[in-house]
Amino acid sequence: MEFPEVGAQCNIKECQTLDFLPIECSYCHMIFCKDHAQTAKHNCTAVIDNVVVEKKDTVVFKCSFDGCHNSDPLEMKCVSCQNHYCLQHRHHGCLDKAPSLSKREKYRLPKEQFKKAKAETDLKVQEKLKAAKNRALANKIKLMKIKGSAKGAKSIPSTERMYFLVAPPLEGKDKSCAKPIFIDKNGNVGKAIDSFSKILKIDNKNNDPTAPQLRLFNTSGDILSEELSVLLQTMVSDGSIVDGDSLILEYVTKEEIENGVNIFDGERCIDKYNFV
Repeated sequence: MEFPEVGAQCNIKECQTLDFLPIECSYCHMIFCKDHAQTAKHNCTAVIDNVVVEKKDTVVFKCSFDGCHNSDPLEMKCVSCQNHYCLQHRHHGCLDKAPSLSKREKYRLPKEQFKKAKAETDLKVQEKLKAAKNRALANKIKLMKIKGSAKGAKSIPSTERMYFLVAPPLEGKDKSCAKPIFIDKNGNVGKAIDSFSKILKIDNKNNDPTAPQLRLFNTSGDILSEELSVLLQTMVSDGSIVDGDSLILEYVTKEEIENGVNIFDGERCIDKYNFV
C-alpha cells in the first residue's frame, strides 16, 4: 500500500530524500530532511537577511562620591547605601557604620569576659594544685606516722587505702583530738563520712534532712564538698585533698551548707582541733 500524500522531499537538489517527518526551516520556510534541517546544512540565506543589528546607546554609571567624575560601564552598588562608586572610592566610609560592626561588638564583650573568667579560674586551679603538691610533700612524713596506727576496714587492699587525720565534732567539748583513719580511695564523700563517723563512734543522721548534717572541712574551716556524691579521686585531681591530709568532721545545718559555711566563723576555731 502506498501513501503518496505522506511526507515531503528534501529541497536540497542533491538529496531530495522523501522524509515522512519533514522539517520546515523557520527562516526560509523550505522543507528539508533531518540531515539538512539546520541552517548551516542548507546554506540558508534568509538567516543573514533577517539579522537586524540594533545600535544602542552606551550606558555608563557615574561615581556618587562628591567631586569624582569617574564613570564605569558596570554598576557597582554599595551594599549599604545602594549607590554606585568607582573602584577608587569603593571604601567611602559607609560600611564603617554598618550594623554588622555593632553586632560584632555585641558578641565581643561576652567573649572577653569568658576569656578573663577562664584565665582567673585556671590561675586558681594552678595555685590550688601547687599548694596541694606542697601539702603532699609535707604529708609524706605525717603519713609514715599515721599509717602504723590508722584504723579502717581491713577488707580494703593496702594499695587502695587513703589516710587522713580526722578530728571529730566538738559537740560542746573544749578540745577535739584527731584520729588516724584510712578509707577506700575509690569511694565518694558520703562513704568517707560514713566510715569516719563509724570509727569515731559519732551519730550520723545524714539520711534525715531535719537533723544536723555531718560534713568534712579542711583546716581552714571551708567545707570540702556540699554534695556527698563527689568522688574522692575527683577532689584529689583538683587539689582539694591529698593523702595524709588533716580533716575536720563537724555537724552543720542545712542552711549553713547552702550558704557555704566556714566553721571558724562562729565559736569554733582551729585551736580546738588537736592534730598532734
